[in-house]
Amino acid sequence: MEQKSFELTGNESGVIQEKSCCCEPKTTEERLNRCLHQCGHYLHHYTAGPRQTMVIQLLQQHGPMSQKDIQETLQIQAGSVSELISKLERKGFLVRKQDEQDKRKVLISLTQTGLEFETKPYEQMLHERYGVLSEEEQQQLTGLLETLLSSWDRKGHCR
Repeated sequence: MEQKSFELTGNESGVIQEKSCCCEPKTTEERLNRCLHQCGHYLHHYTAGPRQTMVIQLLQQHGPMSQKDIQETLQIQAGSVSELISKLERKGFLVRKQDEQDKRKVLISLTQTGLEFETKPYEQMLHERYGVLSEEEQQQLTGLLETLLSSWDRKGHCR
């Protein structure tokens, strides 16, 4: 038996009606749009790029550190470290906490999610992410996505 997600709404006469929340895409273009949106959401919110992974690995190995210590250890510009930390904080991998010994100092600490994050070599992570597709399928998908991006770029919708 299929379950439906719905909400109840009242019309002008006060009669309660069922309103569908989970509309299935009707066209191939709608399905494509939904899939691209879901892939983008996943990649943006649930993955860490190579530089973000470096920060996570550093904190896993050394524990809480100041932003300046992270910057000096990884030899990255201050603005870049700040951006990396902000992105990882939004994704739930780390938090900023005031240092108990020196209240002027802020320490960057991993959350439980960050502590459990399994860091792997970048190539291995890419293989695990896309390895479900054959080399030919990966090339086809890449070509199709590049065509879309090029078209959107020419129309001024991208980058």
